[in-house]
Amino acid sequence: MNSLPTQAKTTTCYHCGDDCGRHPIEAHDKAFCCEGCKTVYEILQESDLSNYYQIEKTPGRKTTRKSSSQKYAFLDIEAIRDEYIHFSHNNITGISFGIPAIHCSSCIWLLENLHRLNPAVMKVMVNFPEKKATVTFKEDELSLRQLAELLDKIGYPPQINEAP
Repeated sequence: MNSLPTQAKTTTCYHCGDDCGRHPIEAHDKAFCCEGCKTVYEILQESDLSNYYQIEKTPGRKTTRKSSSQKYAFLDIEAIRDEYIHFSHNNITGISFGIPAIHCSSCIWLLENLHRLNPAVMKVMVNFPEKKATVTFKEDELSLRQLAELLDKIGYPPQINEAP
């Protein structure tokens, strides 16, 4: 008697929709493929941004890079910082970043609600076709480096190649 091979049941990540493999991370009655997806889910829940998941079924995007604590350290150097910012007055600063990871409406929604993750962010305007985000923030509460680290932490590492 020939037996048909049994197919392994796949578990998809609640955040990004990727296959969780043999050992999904179980948390909050949900399955996640990695700590990054679980962390972004937790950040969204803690910041009362859970309706993010109502925009699309699996709006997250898995990143393959690990962030380094020193990756954005160069933004602490005032001369370099000054090359990137558009304006700064009374600790209100504006900057535009290329954000290549922007790929859908939920990316836009999350970025434009960044102020809910950090109240020092005053406004974010996303240009979807150009994959850019213009951010206005209170630099006395959030440094340019910390802003870049926040974006990276939630899966939207800013592209910083050269000054505009």
